[in-house]
Amino acid sequence: MDTNIRNNAAFTPGRIGNMELKNRLIVPAMVTNTCTPDGMPTERFIQYHEEKAKGGWGLIITEDYAVTPYAGGFRDLPGLWSDEQIAAHTAFVERIHQLGAKICCQIYHAGRQTNSKINGVQCMAPSPYKDPPSFENPKEMTEEDIHDVIRAYADAALRAKKCGFDAVEVHGAHGYLINQFNSPYSNKRCDEYGGTTWNRTRFGREVIEAVREAVGEDYPVLFKLTVNEYVAGGLSINEGREVARIYAKEPIDAITISQGVNATEWAVIPPAHISVIGFIQNVKACRDVIKDIPVIAIGRIVNFDVANNIIEDGTCDFVAMGRASLADPLAPKKYLEGNRDDIQLCIGCVQGCLGNLRKNIPIQCLVNPRTVKEYCTDLTPAQTPKKVTVIGGGIAGCEAAMTAAMKGHHVTLYEASDHLGGQWKLAAVPTAKQDFTTLLIWLKRQLAKYNVTIHLNTPYSAEKAEEEKPDVIVYACGSTERMLKGKGLEGENIFKAQEILSGRKNLTGNKAVVIGGGSVGVETAVHMAQDFKDVTILEVRDRISADGEFSNNHFLFKAMDEYKVDSYAKAFFESYENGVVTFRQNDEIKKIYDVTDIVISIGSVPNTALADELKAKGFDVRITGDSEKVKPGLKNIEEAYFLGLSL
Repeated sequence: MDTNIRNNAAFTPGRIGNMELKNRLIVPAMVTNTCTPDGMPTERFIQYHEEKAKGGWGLIITEDYAVTPYAGGFRDLPGLWSDEQIAAHTAFVERIHQLGAKICCQIYHAGRQTNSKINGVQCMAPSPYKDPPSFENPKEMTEEDIHDVIRAYADAALRAKKCGFDAVEVHGAHGYLINQFNSPYSNKRCDEYGGTTWNRTRFGREVIEAVREAVGEDYPVLFKLTVNEYVAGGLSINEGREVARIYAKEPIDAITISQGVNATEWAVIPPAHISVIGFIQNVKACRDVIKDIPVIAIGRIVNFDVANNIIEDGTCDFVAMGRASLADPLAPKKYLEGNRDDIQLCIGCVQGCLGNLRKNIPIQCLVNPRTVKEYCTDLTPAQTPKKVTVIGGGIAGCEAAMTAAMKGHHVTLYEASDHLGGQWKLAAVPTAKQDFTTLLIWLKRQLAKYNVTIHLNTPYSAEKAEEEKPDVIVYACGSTERMLKGKGLEGENIFKAQEILSGRKNLTGNKAVVIGGGSVGVETAVHMAQDFKDVTILEVRDRISADGEFSNNHFLFKAMDEYKVDSYAKAFFESYENGVVTFRQNDEIKKIYDVTDIVISIGSVPNTALADELKAKGFDVRITGDSEKVKPGLKNIEEAYFLGLSL
């Protein structure tokens, strides 16, 4: 073990209550949507956790175990509301323990952050006001309801202990039921559970006391708390700090300081727009008033160097690294073995971990297509290695080449340009997307590690294929940006978005119109506006960045406001003549004057010509990436990965 690892505070043993942990690294609860509707674990759920157990994390905290049949905010969550669920979850815990890992059960009730479409009944909450992103008003909880739910928490905690979980975590964060009581944003009660900070924390305190009574004094109980909701009228850090002080005096053994609610999910699951440890100020504020129990930090802690620093300086005692563990569940093991450059890093895209949750389907990870698919991913080396040629060195081509090489095939990759990465290099150009480069850096290392032969500046041809005679050709030649045809869309001041993002071309003047307001068009518009250009977006759909993730759009729209980017939805380009752009919106003709440049961002079309020629000559051609169909990076990488495995 080298000196840097030996001196890394994150890898020193720690203690929560009477639970000894081998390091300070925690996998926090993250919904995967992989259990059955009746709360039972599936093989998919179990193997997802087993992968993390193999990775060497100090503690794994499971996703939200519903405390009643109607408590879940998602359809396929685990649950411990019945004794009939104990046996299945006991078997799950035993499998994790067999791998030498510690596992904690998080218990929760979603309150108003669920609805009748998910569980068939009206949701309930401290007050009868709906959660802003939701559509359903909750029932206001009676005192009988409150006492029933408190008992459900205690019963679920006791079942978790019977299952063999090493600890239980009470979820009091992220806008769920306990958080709803804590917050003036959601709690408008006029009894002993509302009003003052002390009264609003009463429900959570009574839950903790009931849980402690159920599990006994020697069983570790953790608590997760939102201290800053980032919503008008909600908990700010000033009051949140006092809420943390109150809870820290309850019979809990550790507290996680978190932030955000459903309306501000960008704070719960931070996208790339949030800087590394971008919420650490919340932890620091609470550390000052919490002295007697361990503090767990959470919020875009993406690597072990950062983790070490905030533990070493006393900001926290443990770190929760959720999305980092999705990107690479084996990261601690790799680090300890001296293979830190092999660690795959989260890029903050939130396409799979958050985007899929919004669709109520199992989560994914863009940079790690194996995540939550461990149960169906066969990494056994191929019995008969093949000669594989990969055409195209974009992200899909690199992913397919790496995976095929991992399976033991002899892989050669051809790229026509002088670099790998293709359009992915451009994806890292817009504001806050610099972490996207880490995926390409990692892929280059893996290609070298698995001995993939790479030829740059080498266009491929059917003649080359006839000379080489590969067993399989993986065709990953990407796509080409579409060019809009219309009056005035010719000349040196008409550009494609990629030409601007790549720096190959520059605007001729200071006022541009972007035709196409998908996420790429908006990112390109903001990119130009940051260069002191006057920019307007025209989008034919009924909203801007309709294909963008909610959290990313939150920051994109803020940037549009900051840099004064105008936009028109349901806007159809008519002409560009003498510096005037004419467009139609809702049967009204409108004009933009003094326009010096037009940037086109209306999507791309697959490049398939060479693939058709190769197929005609009888080669086994497998098409992947945008060459198969233009789609988001999440889908392209998943498709390329499983293609590589299938060869």
